Amino acid sequence: MRLHLIGLFHTIPKPEYSHCAFTGRVIRFGKMILPFGYEVIEYSNEGSEAQSSEHVCILETEEFEQLKALYKQEQPNAAASTDSTLYRRFREVLDEKLLQRVEPGDIVCHPFGIAHGYLKDTIPYARHVEIGIGYVECFADFRVYETYQWWSWHQGKEQKAGNAYQWVCPMAYDIDDWEPSFDDGEYLLYFGRVIEDKGLQIVKEIARHTDLPVKIVGEGNPYWIEAFMQDAPSNLTVSGPVTGKARSELLRNARAMLMPTLYTEPFGGAGVEGTLCGTPLITSDFGAFSETVQHGYNGYRCKTLGDWLFAIKASTDLNRRAIASTARAKYSLSNCGQQMDKIFKQVKGLEDKGWYSLEPTHAVWE
Repeated sequence: MRLHLIGLFHTIPKPEYSHCAFTGRVIRFGKMILPFGYEVIEYSNEGSEAQSSEHVCILETEEFEQLKALYKQEQPNAAASTDSTLYRRFREVLDEKLLQRVEPGDIVCHPFGIAHGYLKDTIPYARHVEIGIGYVECFADFRVYETYQWWSWHQGKEQKAGNAYQWVCPMAYDIDDWEPSFDDGEYLLYFGRVIEDKGLQIVKEIARHTDLPVKIVGEGNPYWIEAFMQDAPSNLTVSGPVTGKARSELLRNARAMLMPTLYTEPFGGAGVEGTLCGTPLITSDFGAFSETVQHGYNGYRCKTLGDWLFAIKASTDLNRRAIASTARAKYSLSNCGQQMDKIFKQVKGLEDKGWYSLEPTHAVWE
């Protein structure tokens, strides 16, 4: 079975861009699914360190760097805008390369939603699968959501029920990238995009009520960060994104991860990464957290400030070894790869008996 994996136009699949969850999916996809016998053709910018059967270079390094510099002028405050010269050039080359290679019945894997949704019409003889929906706008008939909560959210948004050709599979991780620690950490950590609707005012309020250092680490608008920090307590610090192996070191030494997201979180990958290191996860009480946080086992879900402060104190009583063990089994490449293998086989089965096949596909997931 041939899978065509589309990379992101504004990044390169290598550790330097690992702070982008969608790029991380591209980096790990081949390593996850190749053991199941697939041919994976990856379309991404030069320098990819992802595993694949064939790497099709879209933008060579010199052109990519030039267009990235231009992008910063065109879209200074947008992480990934399709209204850019960089995107348009990537799309131009991508279309040419795909049309040369995609054959009827192949599967085109979309990790970045509607950025390349037009390909459903450009290449109608392939089957298009959104392989990890953690965003708002979808386009494909075949969809893989990151949590059941997020799938249900989309059903409500679109006023449509789900169907047998939509699935849930969490983000997969290479557990060798994450080293657990079973000692109480030294600080509280928020790790992710530094934006207001991630609940950073709550993080600031927590900092005012604890003697622990509180770290905010991630990418954000420097002007917003400067204003945010004007009345911050002295134990609260903000620093830029961390990539590669340094991520594990940062997460494993935290006493707890704080994720007080104000919107409905689709998955919350940073928090899951923390649990891979054995670090308790303390979150809002809605969205994906109802699936990723087992209250009182690997963390706590909170509502009021008192809840947050209680959870921070109680987190030292949680079994970090058990937290790491459970997360590493659930989110491993092998476990998630088995689920994705069943999904792709179910899609491929439409060429035969489809839904009427008597062979089970979904029955056993874990």
